[in-house]
Amino acid sequence: MPKPPPAPRETRGIENVLTRLRQGENRFVQLADNIPESFWLIDIAARRVVYANPAYATHWGGSVEDLYRNRFDWLRFIHPDDLDRMREAVRRNPRGGVNEVVRIVHPNGGERWLHIRSFDMKDEQGNAHSVGGVGTDITDLVLQREALRASEAVQKGVLDALPAHIAILDAEGIIVAVNEPWSRFAAENSHDPSSAGVGCNYIRVCERSWGESAEEAQDIAVGIRAVIDGLQHEFSLVYACHSPTEKRWFRVLVTPLEARGNRGAVVMHLNVTETVEAQQRLTHLAHFDSLTGLPNRLLFRERLKAALAMVQRQGGRLAVMFIDLDRFKVVNDTLGHLAGDALLQQVAARIGGCLRASDTVGRLGGDEFAVLVPDPEREYDVTVVARRLVDTLAQPITLEGQELFVSASIGITLYPDDCDDLEKLIRNADTAMYRAKELGRNNFQFFTAAMNARVKEQLQLETDLRRAVQRQEFILHFQPKVSCSHGGITGFEALLRWQHPVRGLVSPMEFIPLLEETGLIVPVGTWVLQQACQQAAAWHLAGHGQLTVAVNLSARQLQSEALVQDVRQALEDSGLPPQALELELTESLLMSHVEDNIALLNRLKAMGVQLSVDDFGTGYSSLAYLKRLPLDTVKVDRAFVQDITADPGDASITRAVITMAHNLRLKVVAEGVETEGQIALLVANHCDEMQGYYFSRPVPAPEALALLDKGRVLPGRLRARGAQVPTVLLVLTAPALRLTLGRALEEANLRVLLAGGGEEGLAALACQRVDAIVADAGLTDSAGQAFLERAGQLQPEAGFLLLSSADNMAAAAAELPTHLAGHLLSRDVGTEVLVAGVLEALRQHSLLLENQRLTQEVHSAGLELSRLGQELESLLASHARQEIRPQQATGIAHEVLQELPAAVLGVDASGMVAYANAAAERLWPACGLIGNESADLLPPELLALLQAGGGSREITLNQGGRCRALCQPFGNDAKTRGHLLLLLPL
Repeated sequence: MPKPPPAPRETRGIENVLTRLRQGENRFVQLADNIPESFWLIDIAARRVVYANPAYATHWGGSVEDLYRNRFDWLRFIHPDDLDRMREAVRRNPRGGVNEVVRIVHPNGGERWLHIRSFDMKDEQGNAHSVGGVGTDITDLVLQREALRASEAVQKGVLDALPAHIAILDAEGIIVAVNEPWSRFAAENSHDPSSAGVGCNYIRVCERSWGESAEEAQDIAVGIRAVIDGLQHEFSLVYACHSPTEKRWFRVLVTPLEARGNRGAVVMHLNVTETVEAQQRLTHLAHFDSLTGLPNRLLFRERLKAALAMVQRQGGRLAVMFIDLDRFKVVNDTLGHLAGDALLQQVAARIGGCLRASDTVGRLGGDEFAVLVPDPEREYDVTVVARRLVDTLAQPITLEGQELFVSASIGITLYPDDCDDLEKLIRNADTAMYRAKELGRNNFQFFTAAMNARVKEQLQLETDLRRAVQRQEFILHFQPKVSCSHGGITGFEALLRWQHPVRGLVSPMEFIPLLEETGLIVPVGTWVLQQACQQAAAWHLAGHGQLTVAVNLSARQLQSEALVQDVRQALEDSGLPPQALELELTESLLMSHVEDNIALLNRLKAMGVQLSVDDFGTGYSSLAYLKRLPLDTVKVDRAFVQDITADPGDASITRAVITMAHNLRLKVVAEGVETEGQIALLVANHCDEMQGYYFSRPVPAPEALALLDKGRVLPGRLRARGAQVPTVLLVLTAPALRLTLGRALEEANLRVLLAGGGEEGLAALACQRVDAIVADAGLTDSAGQAFLERAGQLQPEAGFLLLSSADNMAAAAAELPTHLAGHLLSRDVGTEVLVAGVLEALRQHSLLLENQRLTQEVHSAGLELSRLGQELESLLASHARQEIRPQQATGIAHEVLQELPAAVLGVDASGMVAYANAAAERLWPACGLIGNESADLLPPELLALLQAGGGSREITLNQGGRCRALCQPFGNDAKTRGHLLLLLPL
């Protein structure tokens, strides 16, 4: 049979393609039939399932044939709770794009979780022809996740059930999780969630912590960082965290946490309050006596050791006392151990009541006690404590209704006087205590014989002092106070003296502190007050009615409730006017318990007595408080006056004190004045009064009266200048010029002092007040340079003129201090011109003094203006309340305004003149001021001050003459608001 012809080449190509397609389809079917996921294919054009693999029946529980007949047959197996969500997903994505996890309800009742995804399938031209779907059984994965969540819930429950506050931190210290106790503690303690909750950086929270546990918080931050960085395996710290209602302690424990290659930390805070309190109780039992609550022997030695180490490092002293009860064994054996224990408890309380807070008392065992007194200033301070202990323990003690007397023997040793070793200190104190027992008990003894002798001397002095009160051995001496202006005696300061029957006149430095220590200062102070008032009253009767008497008050007197009554009684008994009594208080005394002192001083001031602050400048007074104190006088301490002529610093301080006191309208008294130079400088700086040995030392009353009767006064050359002849100091090295210019100045009616150099010039300034200084600019030696530098400091108000040769003016100006360079004058200009230059310097000096006087007057007037403004404001307020007629209010206002010699006007808020005194009416006599507009009456300068709301300026009035105008607002409401104008003639 013949062979058929071969097929055309095109036919063979088509068959090859079909063969490859059938082979590809078979491979696809084989692959799809064997994958574990269910897979189906929907033909878009036919809108039916054209393929589903066998896994479909396994996953869904339905048959492939049912799916071929109905492409939505698979929906009936979806769990009802997921069905609507799945329908919506299919509706939104008809050609692929479904991506949902749903539950399948199997016909056998079981549930499976499937992850369903659909996608489109496209031909070579990119047109979608089918939609494929894949269903992956994730049931096992879902169950694993649920199990994990259950496990996490259990772990969270466990963490929440733990008593510790737990937080988990990441590598940066940020909180990523906390347990419930952590959150609850933060809420109960009002912590901001941003500082203690998830998301905050706990390390930074600790670093920025403040309060009682701030230091521990810093340590915790460092510990957490060290654990996270792997530098430390764990960190632990106990810290206090007290609440307003309870004391609490916590232990923080930080351990590392490794999670998925990241390092963090677990922070746990455990409440360890019970443990800490138990440890404290154990510590207390180990260091404190269970019967008395005092430190036991162990703790006392530890404190003594620490105190000894401190004084060895820093310097200082300490005292150790051993106290042994006398005949305690008799009480113990007679009344029993319970009574003995009760006795020891009372003794311990009494000892503690005699000591300072810084002292330590301990019970060493049995009836032995020890006392540590750190840093006693002197031996006598220890003696005072020991005497107080002996006296207190000698007082009767009541036990079981029975009164007992128990004394004590005390031994005392001092460091470093006796030894520098702890054991020796204890041994020395014990030895001294036995010595006290040997000497009859109920006493104290120092370890060294030399110290015993000194203490005995002090004790004898105290005994004599107590007898002195009874025997009236005290007397008063009086030191005069002298006016710097007229030089006469203005009053006396009463000073206490002790006329000892054996030792004679005892220094106040010896017995005044003893009076303070023993409390005798109160009755003695009352006696001084009575005697001083009686003596001053006697001087008044003798014709010296303007005298005052000053009495010093002590701290004990100031604290006494009887002080006001004592002062009142002394004035009534003596008949002395209250204004003639001046009470002096030291600055440091005033500044202690300031508020109480202000109230007390106001009560004294209401009686009319004068009040002064003594030793001013030695304490730490506040100007705010000083302004509130009702004082009349400030006394500059002698420490500043002593070197006032040699130390520019002291001169500056004294000048500042005088200026400040005058600004506060206080009188100034300088103490300890002993030289004419001191007087000259004090007078030059406008000191009001002085007292000191230059004029008179403290003297008995008869000698004081003799000073008054003789009319003793300061020399005229030392007093404040009134219309006295001006004084010129010539410090010139050329004798001819010095004599020629001196004669010419004397012919010009000037008083002339001559000095040949800087040293003589300084000596002259130290004892004379001068109005002008003429000196060589070429004083090149050290004394001359010192003169040029210090002359202005010693007498700053004096006019200054420096002479130089005509050809050396520029060089001299360059070498002079800056503040003197402008005072140069050529010595070659002739005597007449030099005299004219001196007269000009004196004129400038006079203008300076006048300007200072006017400034003081302006300041005083300003203070008075402020006071008047307050009175007027009060008056207007009273007028508003009581409906006073305008005529009456104006009349009262006029009475108040008459207190000032200067013109005063009150202008209300609308610009109307509401008030004017007689001086103001005289300035504008042509028209009535009150009721008229200020704009129609006042000059532009005053209107400008009113427009500015206040200020000060010099103006020229139309009536002639210049004045300084001050403007100040007053009033707080619309009815009383306005401005006061004060016009001071220049």
